This record gives sequence, C-alpha cells and structure tokens, in this order.
Amino acid sequence: MRVKSWGLRSACCLGLLLPALATAAHAPARGETPPPVSEWVQTGTTTFPPLVSIFRTQGIASDGESLWFSWLTGLSRTDATSERLLAARYHDAIPPHLAATGHNHIGDIDVHDGILYAPIEDGPQYLSPWIALYRADDLAWTGRSYELDRAHLTEGVPWVAIDGPRRVAYPAEWNDTPRLNVHTLEDFRLLRTVELDREVPRIQGAKVFRGSLYIARDNGAEKSIEAIDPETGHVTHLFDRDLGEEYEAEGIAFMRQPTGTVMLTTDIYQGSPMSVQMRSYRIEGDVVPPALRKLQLRPARVRIGKRPAPIEVQAASSEPGAASVRWHRCVGRKGRCTRTEPRGAELAFPLRRGQNRFRVRAGVPRAAGGWRAMRPGRWILAVTPTDRADVVGATARARLVVVKPKRRRR
Repeated sequence: MRVKSWGLRSACCLGLLLPALATAAHAPARGETPPPVSEWVQTGTTTFPPLVSIFRTQGIASDGESLWFSWLTGLSRTDATSERLLAARYHDAIPPHLAATGHNHIGDIDVHDGILYAPIEDGPQYLSPWIALYRADDLAWTGRSYELDRAHLTEGVPWVAIDGPRRVAYPAEWNDTPRLNVHTLEDFRLLRTVELDREVPRIQGAKVFRGSLYIARDNGAEKSIEAIDPETGHVTHLFDRDLGEEYEAEGIAFMRQPTGTVMLTTDIYQGSPMSVQMRSYRIEGDVVPPALRKLQLRPARVRIGKRPAPIEVQAASSEPGAASVRWHRCVGRKGRCTRTEPRGAELAFPLRRGQNRFRVRAGVPRAAGGWRAMRPGRWILAVTPTDRADVVGATARARLVVVKPKRRRR
C-alpha cells in the first residue's frame, strides 16, 4: 500500500504485524502496439486471512505456474492457487546494504525469465529508489541491485514492470505520472523516457500484457484499470472496478494458463478486520475452450515432388481466435500408427467463427525458413485452437498419406 503519509502507510500494516509476530503476449519488439483489452469481467475473489494478508499487502506477479507476493520487507512464492507456500522471506528480503541505509518498502514486483525484480524505496523520504534482483524460485538475492536516478523518480519507486519482448523495464513516478522511464534489463541504464498524453495519478502497480502496460490505480472509489502504450505514451481508460473508498488498490498481474489468461489484482480492505483480497478477471468472462469440427485436408494423399505440394486445410471453429498447426509423423510397424513424433516448426493461422480455409504445404517447415521433404508414410496434421481469451481448445487431427513418386518406364 502506498500513501503520501508514511504514518498512514505503516499504521494499517502494524495492526496485523504485531499479532503476526506473537503469496503472470504476445507483444511486438518495437513498433505498433495492439489495442489494449477492455472487456474484462470479474470471475472470482479470494480473501486472505489476516495472518496471510499481512505478507501480501503490496505487489503480485505470476509466470503462469506460480504466484509471487510482496509486502513492506518481504517476498513469498506460492502455487498458482495461492494456497500452497513454496518459498518465503518475510522479514529479510531487502538486501543488507539497502536495509542498513533505511530502505524499508518493497512495491509491486515482476518476474521474468527466472528473475524476480523488486522496487525498493526508503519511506518516508523516498530519496533513494533501487531495483533488486532475486532468484524467482527460492527468493535468494542475486547480489545485483541498481540505484535509479531520483531526478526521474521524485517519490520513490512504487512499482516496476518488465517488458520481456522489448528487453526493457518500466518504473515511473507514483502520483500524477507524467512519463515512463525505459531501462535496459541488463544493467538498468536509462535508455529514454516516454511522455504520456495525460498525467495519471496514483499508480499502485503495473504489468505488461500483449505489448501494453496495464496499470492499477488507487483513485477514489473507482479503482480504475488503464493501459499505457509504451511506444507512444497514449493512455487508455479500460474500466472502473468500483470497489469503494474502503479498499486500497495495490498490485496487478497476468496469469497465462491453458484455461485462459487471468488478470489478478490485490486490494486491501481497510475495515475491521483488515484483509487483502485477490480478484480475478477474464476477457469477456470466457472460460469455454474453442472447438474445431470437420477438420479435413484436401488432398489427403500426395506424392513426393521437388516442391512440397499445397494442402488446403478446412475446419469449422466455434469462435474467433488462432490455430497452432504442426506436422507429426506416424511411427509403427506394419503400417500401424502406434505413436506420433512432431516434426518441424509450428505454424500459426487466424481463425474466424464458422468455416475456415487456409493452406499449408506437404513438407516440414524449418524454423529458419524453407521446407524439408516429407518421408513416405502417414502423417498427422495437429491443429490446436486458442481463443481471444487465451483459452486453449482440444487439438483436432487429420491424416495425410505421402507416397513415393511413380517410376518411369524405360
């Protein structure tokens, strides 16, 4: 939690601390950013008990398999349900050289490529913003920490968001945020700043999703979710959560799973007893996987040639999305397909609701480009649909028979 007054910020936590002392596409590298998603629907709420809430009062992050939480001086890792504790450093997560200089607050964290990034500040002065790096699995400090330029962070560093595809990190001012600061992931050198097209007050947490920076705001009763284009600085209001004044918004995260992407937020209920609630949101509230029907290949039998023959794939989809396509070779004796082995790179095609037609080649696609001839025998084309909410559907399969070319008579 972050407020202007350190007394207010610490008071709400101390009420729980005393009895306690006796839990993350899809993005371009650079260039045009896809429009942010606004059709989020709340699908669940988890209320943590008081002795758990105290250690989940700041940030949240996910890699799809685990959840990470932060509080003033600690970090913890749980499974994807937030119920099973996997690792914790509740009171000594801040590196010693920072703890010795009065750093006492960890904000909204992020996780990327096995590293947890934690913003650390020295409340209530907010004169010395730092980023510390930890091993994501066991929360051990890596020995790496970077001091950020206070000229660009005059009120500390309340959050940090990692943009893996662009290989950069974004911190920013907490209140009336005028710009994003863009840092390298290698050494947190400041690359540039991106001016926002309007100032955004009271950003409590942020994460990158599909190329946009999604932010959670503690703005009155609305508790808005907004998005920032990190290339242009354009700010888009997505929706208001309308939680009321008795809640304080904190972190935000995206958890990608086969059952769909879930946006998670943490909010402190400041009533009595105080607790932390984790809310889940899905795109359009969708939990239904897409389905493919009537998958066919035309032709379903080809001969080996100098160039891979074109194959038309036909399939009916229950909803819009995308298809992941990959060839598998049948393996078995006496013509039996007892098992299959994937061959070549995956291909991707857009899907629309209803009938779809797209072309592949009767050849194995190489990751670096080009095609490799198929061996004679039976092949399986596996097509897996994924919808707009990232819900993965069942894989449909169609058979292709590859035969040797005819011998010419002499």
